[in-house]
Amino acid sequence: MIKIALDMMGGDNAPSSNIGGVIEFLSESDNSAKVYLVGKSDKISKELELYPKIKSKNFEIVNASDIVLSDDRPSRILKEKPNSSMVKSINLLNDNIVDAVVSAGNTGCLLASSFFKLGTIKNVKRPALIAFIPSENGNFLICDVGANSSAKPIHLLQFSKMASVYINNHFNVPNPKIGLLNIGLEKNKGNELVKESYNLMQEYVEGFIGNIESRYIFDGKADIVVCDGFTGNIVLKLIEGMTNYNFNLISSKLDLNKNKTIKSIKKIYNYEEYGATPILGVKGLVLKSHGSASKTSIKNALKTAEKLHRFNLINKFEEISL
Repeated sequence: MIKIALDMMGGDNAPSSNIGGVIEFLSESDNSAKVYLVGKSDKISKELELYPKIKSKNFEIVNASDIVLSDDRPSRILKEKPNSSMVKSINLLNDNIVDAVVSAGNTGCLLASSFFKLGTIKNVKRPALIAFIPSENGNFLICDVGANSSAKPIHLLQFSKMASVYINNHFNVPNPKIGLLNIGLEKNKGNELVKESYNLMQEYVEGFIGNIESRYIFDGKADIVVCDGFTGNIVLKLIEGMTNYNFNLISSKLDLNKNKTIKSIKKIYNYEEYGATPILGVKGLVLKSHGSASKTSIKNALKTAEKLHRFNLINKFEEISL
């Protein structure tokens, strides 16, 4: 049985969306999972009253008196809010009580608490955040999208290797193509970070295809796009903004409810379908869900945690030559 800690107070729609996601997840499971509901017990119990048929053996409430807010400082979260639902969830993982943690809360605080409590996998210099993006020929990952605003070539090298293991196991891409995000395709283009990273990746990364420009990342040329977290976060938010803008523009001209093609495209770009992605490099399975996660998103996040645990993802990271 897999045991998952869910940060019940994390996310814009908490705790109701988290409870709803747990209920849907457990209703579709075969009693092979148990979810630890970590948060304010009175609020959780009140939400559970809406679901009287749920079996209590499949979940357990863990009281946490505090909440991590969006403006809390990651560097001080362990000291200032040790009794928060997020930190207590990480503690459960650190104490081997659960196998995975899912949170839709403050990304920086989740990253910091995971890093300082769990540590990193052997030889990993920095953890990384990834984003899953639909594209013309399937899907691709961007790594890093915010964990490291500054990075060194060795970090980008390790990001590419960890992302390769992840996409291989989770999305069944056996020989992923890896591109280095740059302002041009030529080897001599870009700043020192990119040029030095190019040389390292060319020598040590299987499947490295060289530089890739941002205008080509949706063309299916690369399964993984590697960059520093500052650049990746800007790219990710630009993609989110442009996607929302384009769908709003289209919806103002067409009746989306009657256009099956547009509805199917919108579903592809719906983050709820993908649930959550793991923090790469920390010594434990910690998944970050979207801050605006709905119950569907939380359900899928829990499913992803279950799947990655079954694949022994952390053990596979430890087998990488870094």
